Amino acid sequence: MIEVKEAIKIIKSNLKPKDDIKTINIINSINRVSAQDIYSPIDSPPFDRSPYDGYAYDANINGNELVVVGEVYAGDVYEGVLHKNESVKIMTGAKIPNGANCVIKKEDVSIISEDKIIVNKELKVYDNYIFKGEDIPKDQLVIRKGDVISYECIGILASLGIKEINVYDNLKIGILNTGTEIQDLEEILKDGKIYDSNRYILHSKLLKRNIEPSIIDKVEDEIEELESKIKNILKDVDILITTGGVSVGDKDLVPQAFKNVGGKELFWKVKAKPGGACCASVVDEKLLFGLSGSPHASGMVYANILIPVIEYMSHKENDNSIKAIFRGTFNKKAKIDRYLNGRLYTEDAKLYVAMTDKNDVKARLWSTLNSNCLIKVKGGNILEDEQLVEVIII
Repeated sequence: MIEVKEAIKIIKSNLKPKDDIKTINIINSINRVSAQDIYSPIDSPPFDRSPYDGYAYDANINGNELVVVGEVYAGDVYEGVLHKNESVKIMTGAKIPNGANCVIKKEDVSIISEDKIIVNKELKVYDNYIFKGEDIPKDQLVIRKGDVISYECIGILASLGIKEINVYDNLKIGILNTGTEIQDLEEILKDGKIYDSNRYILHSKLLKRNIEPSIIDKVEDEIEELESKIKNILKDVDILITTGGVSVGDKDLVPQAFKNVGGKELFWKVKAKPGGACCASVVDEKLLFGLSGSPHASGMVYANILIPVIEYMSHKENDNSIKAIFRGTFNKKAKIDRYLNGRLYTEDAKLYVAMTDKNDVKARLWSTLNSNCLIKVKGGNILEDEQLVEVIII
């Protein structure tokens, strides 16, 4: 039995991030990881332009009266060249005409006639003037290899005319739920059976991380059938997650099945409550990870071990733990670290967390309904009101 952090360290030391690269349209790139340094192919903006609706002219004027010799709208170009005391009516975003070096706002002029205005504010050269490349100059590094693509990144890429980028391919993950007792939702529930909720929980959790599970299947507690399913799924995935069959009962067959398919055992059981019954193996640089059949217990291990591993293999390194002020009390000590369902909220500009677990019971799926985190209780400790605690975002 090992510590949670040690479990993560062991897995990382036996696996490498996935290096397969694919070219995708930027519209599909949200939360993907760039596999290249990306430089701006153009200046942004690509020309000197106006930040306001108004009039463009040469700031070195005689007096305050200007002749209006034309107009230019966004997307159009004024082909002439302005001389002193000449101006062009201009709209926001339009290219500034040759000969102009400032823009006066529409509200700062008095209109005498269609072709004459009075400027009511003295401007200097380049007042209200956006330069070519002022935002992003050509050849500037805009996205680094390893950066996670955000919607801001996508907006910048689009503004630079970049349609496709190279990203690391998504992990291929399979889910195999074990247990003779589980039934599909389409079936009428029989006596002694339970519906398979783990399939839907894990599927949803992976989708939240932009990973569509490649394969989802279930198998009864029969060693030969279990091994056959594992072998078949491993052909097409980078990670296989199983649920159930990882404890010490007669039908807890997953650790043995991992060995029988050639898996190198990394660990079996971690020092955590719930979820301590879990196991990990590697075979052909692929991860086999066995979770508990209990949805709450498997959720704890998923948040604390699998998320960091998935992030690592996806070229992402994020810390999903934060500190918050605990509200309430928890007086039950355990020798090992314990994780409680909790809900983070803000009050008076402070971050608080409270338990959604009302009782220390084994079946706690209901309490996850209003939870958005796990509260860590270190082994041998209790929690007191207003205490600062570690919280794991789920």
